[in-house]
Amino acid sequence: MADYLPPIVFAALAWWLSTGAIFWLIGLPRATHRWTALGATAILAGATFLLVALRSDTSVTGAYAGFAAGLALWAWHEVMFLTGFITGPARHPCPEGLKGVARFRAGLAAVLHHELAIIAHAGIIVWLSWGAANQFAQWTFLILWGMRVSAKLVVFTGAPNLVDQFMPRHLDYLKTYFSRRAPGSVFAAALVTITTVSVLLAITAFGHPAGSHASAGFLLLTALAILAVIEHWVLILPVRDPSLWGWAMKPAPIETSAKQKSDWRA
Repeated sequence: MADYLPPIVFAALAWWLSTGAIFWLIGLPRATHRWTALGATAILAGATFLLVALRSDTSVTGAYAGFAAGLALWAWHEVMFLTGFITGPARHPCPEGLKGVARFRAGLAAVLHHELAIIAHAGIIVWLSWGAANQFAQWTFLILWGMRVSAKLVVFTGAPNLVDQFMPRHLDYLKTYFSRRAPGSVFAAALVTITTVSVLLAITAFGHPAGSHASAGFLLLTALAILAVIEHWVLILPVRDPSLWGWAMKPAPIETSAKQKSDWRA
């Protein structure tokens, strides 16, 4: 057990701290967001270098470092989205009365550039990781991507317990695409898929010798997948989780001038 617990704790803490750090940075005045984006891009470059440097590293440390690199690669997309620099061509509330396919198209237009950026980046990461002995950076990124796509679909189709205070003011229009009705088949399919992935990752982890590179890496991924399961349940159960990142939350900044609004329109 002593060999199995550290990767799970590390994954949970890394996810919690990195997510909270992003929320804290996004909560700073709007004028700081360009520096946040630049800092995230510098971290992206470092994580990409680490991804390549770890290709042949099959140590336990290499598994942890690969996981951390994958988190950092994904964090760039979260920062660019929440700062409003990469979202979609449509930056307005959902038109009233839209349903079905028309509503889905409108919602996709609101995040299209972000989704395309992730697809392109995922292709680059897979290419850089092709044939590598250590692929945990790649798998971390892909699992986080799957988690986010699944959560977006659930939020769009029906999630009664949405917690939207994490959404910055300049992205308020995105809230109009959320649906607070009872969850349906999309939630059920998402939950079954993520739970199955969690179980398969756990089986794979315990199928390798305790304390090995593979065991540590797959336990890190298992913890991440389990967090995704919890995140999905939080969307529909009558519980509130903002206190989880209460230390990172800041009051919404007040825009001080029309010029500032014009300069930073997202």
